[in-house]
Amino acid sequence: MTQRSAYRRQRLSGLAEKRSWRRQGVVLAGVVVGMGSRALLQPWLADSVPFVLAFPALIAVQAVAGRSAAIWGALGCVVWALVPGLNPHPSVLHVAVFFVAAVAITLFLDRFLSMSRLDAADDPRGAATLPENSLWWLRVWIAMSLILPVVFFCSIAWYTRGQILQEGQARVDRAGTIVREHAARIIETNGVIVNFIMDELGTQPDHAIREREAFLHQRLAQVAAEVEQIRSIWVWGANGYPLVSNRMFPVPAGLNVTDRDYLAWCGQRSDGWYVSNLAVGRTTGRSFFNVSRCRFAEDGSLLGAVAVSLLPQYFTDFYRKMVEAEPGLKVALMRADGTVLARYPIAEPGSPQARQDADIASLVKRSASSVQPAEGRATSDDVGPLVAIRRLEPYSVSVVASIDRAALLAEWQGRLTVLAAATFPAGLALAYVASVALRRASRELSAVRRLKEESEQRMRAEEALRHSQKLEALGQLTGGVAHDFNNLLMVVNTNAYLMGQLYPAVKDSKPLGAINRAVASGTKLTRQLLAFSRRQALRPETVLLQDVLPALSDLFRTTLGGSVQLSIDLAADTSPLMVDPAELELALLNLIINARDAMPSGGQLLITSRNLGPAELLSEGSPLSGGAVELVVADTGGGIPEAIRDRIFEPFFSTKAPGEGTGLGLSQVYGFCAQAKGEVLVRSNYGEGTSVIMRLPVDRSAQAEAAAEDVLLSVPPLVARVLLVEDNPEVAEATCELIRALGCQVTHLGSADAAQPWLLAHHQSVDLVISDVIMPGQASGIDLAAMIRRDYPVLAVLLVTGYTKELCRAIEEGIAVLPKPFGAETLQQAMQGALNKASRAVSQHEQQA
Repeated sequence: MTQRSAYRRQRLSGLAEKRSWRRQGVVLAGVVVGMGSRALLQPWLADSVPFVLAFPALIAVQAVAGRSAAIWGALGCVVWALVPGLNPHPSVLHVAVFFVAAVAITLFLDRFLSMSRLDAADDPRGAATLPENSLWWLRVWIAMSLILPVVFFCSIAWYTRGQILQEGQARVDRAGTIVREHAARIIETNGVIVNFIMDELGTQPDHAIREREAFLHQRLAQVAAEVEQIRSIWVWGANGYPLVSNRMFPVPAGLNVTDRDYLAWCGQRSDGWYVSNLAVGRTTGRSFFNVSRCRFAEDGSLLGAVAVSLLPQYFTDFYRKMVEAEPGLKVALMRADGTVLARYPIAEPGSPQARQDADIASLVKRSASSVQPAEGRATSDDVGPLVAIRRLEPYSVSVVASIDRAALLAEWQGRLTVLAAATFPAGLALAYVASVALRRASRELSAVRRLKEESEQRMRAEEALRHSQKLEALGQLTGGVAHDFNNLLMVVNTNAYLMGQLYPAVKDSKPLGAINRAVASGTKLTRQLLAFSRRQALRPETVLLQDVLPALSDLFRTTLGGSVQLSIDLAADTSPLMVDPAELELALLNLIINARDAMPSGGQLLITSRNLGPAELLSEGSPLSGGAVELVVADTGGGIPEAIRDRIFEPFFSTKAPGEGTGLGLSQVYGFCAQAKGEVLVRSNYGEGTSVIMRLPVDRSAQAEAAAEDVLLSVPPLVARVLLVEDNPEVAEATCELIRALGCQVTHLGSADAAQPWLLAHHQSVDLVISDVIMPGQASGIDLAAMIRRDYPVLAVLLVTGYTKELCRAIEEGIAVLPKPFGAETLQQAMQGALNKASRAVSQHEQQA
């Protein structure tokens, strides 16, 4: 019999191992098919819809190997997406959304489609219960598998179309800006040359210029040689005959340009700049256009014109390089009347491009006649090209960049074709899988009804959830009460201090001392309430166990009752810790309550502490390094059964009767140790008691912080202008008096909404803003602080609050927060610290500048 049993166990072990390898192979195949197929589509889809094929692959994995395999497959897809060098490259947000959606779909299929193949590792006691309406859900799934791909495809098509057009317009705008800067640099250079010649000639008559022709010719030749885009420089007389040129000496006597448009423009007594039409040189036969200005005598009569000729080919060469770098781009240089001076590519007469040029010319005319900035953008309509027009003032010239909308949308349509080929087959595959599951669920519905265990477990979990919701409601109530109570304590504490300042004779009196002690007790109470309600964010500080735990012994003994004897034995040299005192106290209370429940007939509870060096931690296999404090809570109860020892830290896991425990106590202890970068261990023998060991890292900076605190205590008197933002009138009045007592000027406003416009007008008359966090209105104190740091970085900011729900956000943004109630010395230190911090920030900014 023994040999037969051994053979059976060996065979079962081999089958389990074979099943495990099979499951791993299915998971790997699903990841490779889902993400590898999508990687093949990268040239068409880029990084859009990165997980479009992963979902059907995961559905197939779940159908073959079960729920856990599908979840592992989703993790494999996430790892694939995050590995550098593998396509696609989704954002972290895409990855997070995919994983959440994949887990949700997996759980949906597991719940309603009964597709999980359960084994001993997943559920050793049976299969899940299939609801009566699962068949209806299966039919819904089939319908959604057909409808959602269509909706998904249409939404992606709409989104990507807008994205393609936006990218095209951005390309056009960028190109328009570049060619404008190029044209502006060239034409403005010519304008400088023309102005130089105008200054050189002044109002000299024609005969005086001809007498200086040799000298002027040399000067013009020298200027033109330094600027490659200049074809020629001419000075013309009012009669159209040349006076001087850089190209010829002497100028041809028979050459006359009275028929040129720029000289006709001067004949109208027009001042300013003029860019001519394209013309062909009578001496060279090459195309050019002029940038010219008219010369007038002192009596207003026309003396002639100065013209600098430019080669359109110079612009065309630059535009060709632009188009080669930006396929589909078309660039042109036009006059205000729509005349093309230079363009690339060249449009053949009668071609569609020539017709588009006519439309663009009309846009240029409208742009020239309208009052709009020279950097304006224009598009013809929803079906024409994307156009960007940039005007060059004061030359009445525009540069135009355009891209054919149809070419952009052709690229978009190609992407949609690939997306459709990937989306619709996936939807059909999902519908097919759901139809298979529908047939299978119909066959198995009668069998799974007999399995009740999961239903019972679900009921226990729901009961625990309801209990947790009750605790949450109680926590919200407690947090609200603590907030109002903190405001009351603030009024009492501040007025007690002011009374001692106004009447020194009663400063050390017993009644005033009793008031201060009551305020301190109330402050401690409210912070305990906030810790219980989980409305107090972690505030780590240096804690000495040998100072804190003896003070809590009365609370611990009250919790334990008279039948359990408490002993606290702490090593005198126990090192300081950096932990949240409230969370430490709550963790100890949870352990003490568990120990009390484990000893219904009485017993002993021992709390000890000692230091552990790096060598001891290493020998015990601890992940901690650099030294730690070991805090042990040991009881003499019945111990923890080995079967459940690995589950005791799971949330909502409890061995107590319904209504007697939430299952959250040890999970809080575990979370506290994890947040403190420590660890928690449990050593227990059934029937011999339990020891919970918390190992927390030593605070090496305690001495340095103590020295810094000593420095802070000696704060010089303040001289500052303060704005107080507080909605509670009594708290505001008391705090204003306290701030004045510290030597500061103070102005009070009732809300952050009122403070924002006030600061806009008076920010230079304020050094420090002190604001409550929770106030009526749209803006909170944290919003006000963020606005001040953004718009008025010179101002110091200090937040005060009696309700620390949003404290984490303030700490993350580096804003100083002072909890209510506070004393004069604490307020003075906090104000000085905020002012110093603002001063350092300003100094650093000035050094960087």
